[in-house]
Amino acid sequence: MNVFDAITQRRSHRGDFQQRALDAADLGKLINAARWAPSPFNVQPWDLLIIREPEAKARLAELTETAIVAQFKDAKFLDDNSRWMRLTEAEWQEHGDGVLLTEHVTLPKFLQSSPEKLKPLLDNAKSLTFLGYLGAGKKPAKEIAQQVRDAPLLLLVTMNCQKRPPGEGATRWMWLSIGMLIQNLLLAATALGIGVQFVSAPLESEEHRNKIRELFNLPQQHEVMTLLRLGYVDGAGGNSIRLPASDFVHFERYGEG
Repeated sequence: MNVFDAITQRRSHRGDFQQRALDAADLGKLINAARWAPSPFNVQPWDLLIIREPEAKARLAELTETAIVAQFKDAKFLDDNSRWMRLTEAEWQEHGDGVLLTEHVTLPKFLQSSPEKLKPLLDNAKSLTFLGYLGAGKKPAKEIAQQVRDAPLLLLVTMNCQKRPPGEGATRWMWLSIGMLIQNLLLAATALGIGVQFVSAPLESEEHRNKIRELFNLPQQHEVMTLLRLGYVDGAGGNSIRLPASDFVHFERYGEG
């Protein structure tokens, strides 16, 4: 697969993986792709922690479940999410951004044929915290936590904050470096038929990041950046959408296409 195909075919894999371990050769290719990511002054401020032991995956799954249940009780979190949820394929195509709600949650049967009926609720999402207190988040939390448990491999990316390049913008360039490393991983995984999904919930709060630090004995100077679940997938990824280039490309001065 050439790089341009990998770029356009990459998808976040939200479903189950094949229940087999990653081949050692493929894992080596992923690591090598990460190794060759660019960084300012070649400081290479990253570390990768490969997690395959069931007990460690179970602990991360528990943190994920706890975090998601809490998010369903958080008005700001619900409101922020609702802004980017699209209820129908037509709405998704029209906006050209955001995510399709039905790809993230399983709707009750009476809503599956007409998800647009949820629009009044999404427009007032921050008022729905009472549903979280009634347990509305428990089912999706358990489903996502089980995916974390079942993933053949979890990959924790950390940033060594002592590997700072010179200049006032050092932190900015280090974050960019981590992003480029992750993109290398995503494209290499796509070329190898390996699905990747960001597991963001257990990293949202400082409390949970500190628990992850303790669980894996991370040095104090290492900042937890992201957690990925990986595994082989069957067939191509799902649909996605992007804004047209004319919406964000400018020539010479901002606002001139």
